[in-house]
Amino acid sequence: MENRNSSLLIGLGVGSVIGALAYRFSRTSKAKKLKEKVCDTFHKITGQAEDMLDEAKEKAVDAGKTVADKMADKAFGLAEKTDDFKNKMHAMASEAKK
Repeated sequence: MENRNSSLLIGLGVGSVIGALAYRFSRTSKAKKLKEKVCDTFHKITGQAEDMLDEAKEKAVDAGKTVADKMADKAFGLAEKTDDFKNKMHAMASEAKK
């Protein structure tokens, strides 16, 4: 049991020393500059990600419009063919009645 307690105390002591050193070094001017650089870089990356997302949305909308236009053209062509067929059938029916 004493071995466990001594290991715990050594661990607490080493952790306290490391924590105190980390705190001390985090208060230097270099640490503050590094923090600013990291923050600026994070904001820049975030902005770029938002721009990429907006661009992807625009491309998806454009692709959807293109598909809708193609489908409308095909539907219009099919409607014209159906109308021509209907007119031919009416003409044939009129000829058959005579």
